[in-house]
Amino acid sequence: MMELQEARATHGVGGAEAAAEAWRSMSSVQGKVYALCLGFTNNAADARDLTQDTFARALEHYRRDHPECAQAWILRIAHNLCIDHLRRQKTRGRQQPVSEGTAIDWRTPEDLANAQEEIRLVRQAIAKMPPGMRAVLVLHEYQDLSCQEIGRLLHLGRGTVASRLHRARQAVLHHVQESALAVTGARRIHDLN
Repeated sequence: MMELQEARATHGVGGAEAAAEAWRSMSSVQGKVYALCLGFTNNAADARDLTQDTFARALEHYRRDHPECAQAWILRIAHNLCIDHLRRQKTRGRQQPVSEGTAIDWRTPEDLANAQEEIRLVRQAIAKMPPGMRAVLVLHEYQDLSCQEIGRLLHLGRGTVASRLHRARQAVLHHVQESALAVTGARRIHDLN
């Protein structure tokens, strides 16, 4: 009810119903927007800020644009804000990524350390990717969007999306394997001494 009152104040009585409809269609995508932002930024605080900015911008432009597919439209806004954020971050310098911090009771400390290392390596590989490749990987792996949906969202052909997704997966795999080889080699040298 609060959203409807705010909508009336912001959009007038006639626009209140449109704003309430916008709010209903947008609220169902909130988790996906946050996950997308977190995938891009690797920082929970930045992801929350970008999620909030996404919905503020979407509510501001909903009456003007009135998209046919609200989910794709909102995810596109989030994607654009994430790209802008990454550009600004490059000029300011990188921030520290969020720590995983999710321990499961049945795992041994060694298992937890290995899992955290794998997560770190995957995040590191994703952070090194160009934004276009990163966007496709995050949307597909974290948002479960199909190549066709990603293509509509990013204005790309399905083949381009599939190609970028393949290259992104290969880059992650290569980075993880390369890092594992480096660690194994260092351990062998240490064991010889």
